[in-house]
Amino acid sequence: MTYSDRERDPDTPMVTVAVAVRPGPQRTRAEISGEIDADNCGKVRDALNAALDASTAGLDIDLSALTFCDCSGLHLLLDLHLTATTTGKTLVLHAPRPQFTRLLDLTDTAPLLTIHTSPAHQPHPHDAHYPITGGDTTRPTHHRPHAIDPAIAYDHEP
Repeated sequence: MTYSDRERDPDTPMVTVAVAVRPGPQRTRAEISGEIDADNCGKVRDALNAALDASTAGLDIDLSALTFCDCSGLHLLLDLHLTATTTGKTLVLHAPRPQFTRLLDLTDTAPLLTIHTSPAHQPHPHDAHYPITGGDTTRPTHHRPHAIDPAIAYDHEP
């Protein structure tokens, strides 16, 4: 049964995010769907930290079904990246939606994270640049510097 915010029972929490975890032989995969915000960030953090702890080499997070992420969710992913790095593991974000990449661009945090996009969805090389209109055309165009690490095996695990 679906309720609007006004009709639902105030004692029944609204589920706005889901985290599905699939352990693999070396890397663990997690799929986040829904919205990450300050209200549910703690539960998402617990699930992703447990998934990272259970992995041998690192954690792959599928963001293709993430519909919203605020600064608390971004902070969570940056903390998780730091934890992975300090424990000798890697964190890779897969298939982020445009809303999330915009958040990374606005906060200038994209260079801190490793992002893998599927070959079918990689933008044309010229799409990564924003043309400068007016003003000083001698400045370089902005480039979205998402790190893509081809050394990490993505398709070899179940």
